[in-house]
Amino acid sequence: MLRHITLTALLLAVAPLSQAADNGIYLGAGYAQSEYGLDNPLDAAPFDDSDSGFKLIAGWRPLDHFGVEMNYIDHGDATIPAGVACIALFNVPCPDTSQVSAETISGFAVGYIDFPVIDLFAKAGATAWQFDGRSTPAFPDFDIDESDVDFAWGVGVQARFGSLGARLEYENFSIIEDEELGTVSLSFTYTFL
Repeated sequence: MLRHITLTALLLAVAPLSQAADNGIYLGAGYAQSEYGLDNPLDAAPFDDSDSGFKLIAGWRPLDHFGVEMNYIDHGDATIPAGVACIALFNVPCPDTSQVSAETISGFAVGYIDFPVIDLFAKAGATAWQFDGRSTPAFPDFDIDESDVDFAWGVGVQARFGSLGARLEYENFSIIEDEELGTVSLSFTYTFL
C-alpha cells in the first residue's frame, strides 16, 4: 500500500514538469542507423547496405497535439557490389565495389498523443535528399551524384522530463529510383519554454 501511495505521489510530482515542456521551440541531436534497402539478388559480396550516422532536429510545438519539425540526417555509407549500385540503378560502367551515401533534410508536420511524461507521435512531410556513389578504390568513370525531393514519414515515442526529452523513432524516406531508406534514431532534445 505504501508503495502505491509513493508511486502515485511521484507521478503527480513529475506530471507538472512534463507538462511544462509540452509546447515550445526545441533543438536536438542523436544517433541514426540507416538501411538503404538495396537488393542483392546474386548474393554478391561484400554487401552491407546499412550504416550509422547522426541526426539534428529543430522543431516548434505550438499546440499539445501538433507541431512542425526540420531534421537533417547523415545516413552514413553502405558498401555494396558495384553491380547492385550502377547497373541496376544507373546503367553506367561498374567498378568491383562501391560505396553509396545519403543525406536528407526533411520538413514534417507532427501529430502527438500525449500522456504524462510520454508522447507517441507520427509525422509526414517532404525530404530533400542527396545520394552519392563512388568506387573503392577509385574508378574514374564511376561517380553518382543525384538529388531530389520526395515524401517522408515517421513514427516514434518520446519521454519528457522538464525541458529535456529523449526520443526513439523510425523514419522512412523515398530516395533514388523509389528505393526506401529506413532509419532508426535515438535522439535527445531540449525545449525552450
